[in-house]
Amino acid sequence: MKIYKMKKVLLIVAIIFATTITASAQFSGGSGTQAAPYQITSKADMEALADSIYNNNLYSSVYASKYYIVMNDITDSVTKIIGRALDSTGVYNFSFNGIFDGCGHKITFSLNDDTGRVAPFGSNTGTIKNLIIDGKITGLRCSGVCFLNDTGAIISNCTNASNVESAVGGINQNAAGVVNVNFGIIDYCSNTGTITGQYAPSGGICYDIRRTGVISNCTNIGTIQGNMAAGIVARNEPNVNPQLRMTITKCVNSGLIKGSSYTGGIIAVISACADVLKCINTNELIGNNHLGAIVGFIPFAVTGYTITDCFYDIQMCKYKAVNNQDHPGVTGLPTHLLMEELAK
Repeated sequence: MKIYKMKKVLLIVAIIFATTITASAQFSGGSGTQAAPYQITSKADMEALADSIYNNNLYSSVYASKYYIVMNDITDSVTKIIGRALDSTGVYNFSFNGIFDGCGHKITFSLNDDTGRVAPFGSNTGTIKNLIIDGKITGLRCSGVCFLNDTGAIISNCTNASNVESAVGGINQNAAGVVNVNFGIIDYCSNTGTITGQYAPSGGICYDIRRTGVISNCTNIGTIQGNMAAGIVARNEPNVNPQLRMTITKCVNSGLIKGSSYTGGIIAVISACADVLKCINTNELIGNNHLGAIVGFIPFAVTGYTITDCFYDIQMCKYKAVNNQDHPGVTGLPTHLLMEELAK
């Protein structure tokens, strides 16, 4: 009996050891702890991470809450999505839920799927930080860093330098510079790439902010084009619960915004309870209908939103605060005075 128990213990130890070796062997070093994060040095490491999440899913103890660190720029284009956005049942089970630190390095991606949700990270329930994304990303619904940033998840100090383009001809198309759909926190992120929605909504930082999502201290300098277009967020999800408030704060748009239907320097359409605080637009808008230096359009039925301490450049933008009308909480300033606001 004792021999049987000893064999069982040894077998369990062997399985654990083999699992640890297998997990570590897929990357360039490290053990996935905070003190010794998995080391990412190549396209092979990034695609091994994609495979490991897809094969083990969100609830795997092997990869849950692990730490990853990028050691150098990766210029060989990555062609796999880290954490596919949906599984076959329509549930976001294949999320990345670790801590991914890019350490300021650039990773190049080449992603193209005209029928699906496309982004370097498909779904995030963890933390992605200090990362630069470059390359080309094309999809029916697509974004430069992450497709879905879930409740409680964080994307911080990330830059999209890739060109993101929504495929032509489908329904529910949209494009965004950093995150497509945000339930969590996006802070200190920026977009420098060109975001093209063709006939679809596009946002410099995010397409759709939902529930208690937060976007703060973010900047867009890229050109944004779509039927609904804005420097920071294309729209917020309609929400009848006033306790669930979305927040956009201390964000700046300096990119050219081109929208055929709804065009805003910060957000194209406010559809529900949202707080827009201390945001600035320094560039011009081009469009046909519903243009606003800060907000393109707010439907008459929408209440419970606030716009506070926002500014725009009256020498660059010929359209007024909201739907080309003045609005409380928004001030137009000449360029030199607006630069003083930016410096505060």
